[in-house]
Amino acid sequence: MIKKKHNMELTISDVERDNMPEPTTLLDGMRTILEFAEDSALCDTYFDNVKIPMGYLCRRLNLTPTQVTLLAIIMEVGVNSRVSIDGITRFLDGRNLDMLSRSADFDTLAMRRFIAEISDRRDVWYMVPQDVYNAFRHNEVYTYKVPNFRNDEELVSRLDQMFMDLDSSRGAKNFSLFDKDVNDLLHANTHVRLARVLLNVMKKTDNNEFRVVLLMSMFWIRDSENEIDGHHFGIVLDSPMLVRQMINALQKGRSVLAKKKIINVSSADGILSAGVFSLSPQFRQQLTPDRNIQQMESAEWSNRLTRHADIPQKEMFYNSEVVGAVDRLKQLLQQEQMKDILGRLKERGLRGGFTCLLYGGPGTGKTETVLQLARSCGRDIFQVDISQLRSKWYGESEKLVKKVFDDYRRMVAKSEIAPILFFNEADAIFTRRMENAARSVDKGENALQNIILQEMETLDGILIATTNLQGNLDDAFERRFLYKLRLEKPSAEVKAHIWQSMMPSLSQEDAIRLAGEFDFSGGQIENVVRKHFIDEALTGESIGLAGLQALCRDELLDNKRKHTIGFMRCA
Repeated sequence: MIKKKHNMELTISDVERDNMPEPTTLLDGMRTILEFAEDSALCDTYFDNVKIPMGYLCRRLNLTPTQVTLLAIIMEVGVNSRVSIDGITRFLDGRNLDMLSRSADFDTLAMRRFIAEISDRRDVWYMVPQDVYNAFRHNEVYTYKVPNFRNDEELVSRLDQMFMDLDSSRGAKNFSLFDKDVNDLLHANTHVRLARVLLNVMKKTDNNEFRVVLLMSMFWIRDSENEIDGHHFGIVLDSPMLVRQMINALQKGRSVLAKKKIINVSSADGILSAGVFSLSPQFRQQLTPDRNIQQMESAEWSNRLTRHADIPQKEMFYNSEVVGAVDRLKQLLQQEQMKDILGRLKERGLRGGFTCLLYGGPGTGKTETVLQLARSCGRDIFQVDISQLRSKWYGESEKLVKKVFDDYRRMVAKSEIAPILFFNEADAIFTRRMENAARSVDKGENALQNIILQEMETLDGILIATTNLQGNLDDAFERRFLYKLRLEKPSAEVKAHIWQSMMPSLSQEDAIRLAGEFDFSGGQIENVVRKHFIDEALTGESIGLAGLQALCRDELLDNKRKHTIGFMRCA
């Protein structure tokens, strides 16, 4: 037999072709196929020359002649690595376009598990799994066997690996093969509880919807992560258009997943946000029945919740014009009073959320006022750690802010008395929106502000914020605060009361003298009093009025410093 290279023709006599013996093993047949396939470009002459060994292989493997040839080449060229379309084309001395037109043959080999496909942004490679080589060595036809698992953990581990393989294929992903693998896996493991749960969802959904549910289920089962940005759906959906359609269907309640209460919309949308979604509590309970969701939420909330009974009672002193306003807030926040007022607002079709802004210079008692209001009204405080809401990752801050409001919403629903959602020093996050924002950072900041504004608009509860820099607030924030209360530095009379309340041993005359001599806020007076008691504890002696005056001068840092850079000038 003489093979003529580079002209896509193989010369073999009719006698030789007709007398060619049938292979006795699969490997023998593959060797003959490869001998004639090289540089053949899969021309007609090639297929004529290998009719006998090809017929044997096609019968045993249940493949077409082209599929048998491709499998033989991938086994040969990719024996120790992976082979690309270009590598197969070079072996055949053909054209890449001809190979691309045979994608259905590659898909069949992949579906039968004879080959595995690996993709990235630039190319697609193929390799033959070791199990296939092992079967051929024993002259056996490889048959894919669906794994059988003993429990949920083993099933989750396999699904996790399948998602990792799918996500690593950044080019064209073989979703058909993924869907078949998952379907086979679940049906072969109906004895596993989780498989039955997922199969029940599969019956109600199409392939795209089920992939989204499966993705979110894995986030929940592995990491207890329940809020997923819609952009992550791109892992399991074939195009950006499908991602947008899925997000839109979920947000508008048109998807089966929304109608069957499998997936909920976590929060309102910001300008650039594609929406955040979560598995419903009922479905999460089905996925992980041993995981007490309420206990998890309670444990998470307890780290941010200040119980009203744990707040120490503290006497507060305000200027005369503020006393009445604070008393009205205290009256309004009483449970029976607020319940009656909210009922009346609802009858008139008015919003019921309560929002209040306390603003003024540092040390004027804003934070302590909120604490004492909560204590007197029997309301716990759900305090927001604003430093934790800022993330360097694009879109992550919006997600964190949405989670705050979602957590608070659930807490209100489960509480007999609604807690107070407290943003202390809110100017760090309640900022002005950028006009004509061009940079992605500015657009992201605007999106964050819009989320907060919309959440305040639909708030069903109590939100109180404090700020030293009310001038930094966007006008839209000012409009959304129902009550706005300015706390100024105390008058001389109030300062004297503060001095005596913190130092009962101080005479009224000395208290009035200190109040007139030093224009301190309540916070500054407290600093001086604390240092006074520390000095007494260290020396065992009273420092007297002169010592107090010296501590007051130390509190000023620099008596000549009169500018107000970085601070709001108080009237």
